[in-house]
Amino acid sequence: MGKLHIAGIAIGLISLLVLAGCGPSFSSNGQRIYFTATSNSGERITYYGGPGGMMQGTLACVNCHGPKGHGGKVNFMMQTFDVPNITWSTLTGQYEDHQPFTEETVKQAITQGFDPAGNSLEYPMPRWQMSEQDLNDLVSFIKTLK
Repeated sequence: MGKLHIAGIAIGLISLLVLAGCGPSFSSNGQRIYFTATSNSGERITYYGGPGGMMQGTLACVNCHGPKGHGGKVNFMMQTFDVPNITWSTLTGQYEDHQPFTEETVKQAITQGFDPAGNSLEYPMPRWQMSEQDLNDLVSFIKTLK
């Protein structure tokens, strides 16, 4: 059996497992969005701006902020970025240049790219586009990050 044939069989089996629901499981819609940029309905969460250029639609929050939301130095597309910690205790803590984030201002940051004072968030933060329910679910998940 050739290598291409074996690779084709492996891809087919993986596809069947995913279709059968054997892929990663998520405890909430917000967690799924954070890790995959796809909602439970299967709808892709899109964005504009941010890194990726021609790779639009391939990012998720986890790519920059990490699985626990701690951020840090991230290498992406041959660039290094300082990505902020987005754990809820950090977002709602004290800042020198603006008030602490609230649920509403976190939603504003995610979708419009502004902090609570109305300052534009730095590149590479994309501006995400999603339904109100998906946005509420994502913020609910972000509240669980520690």
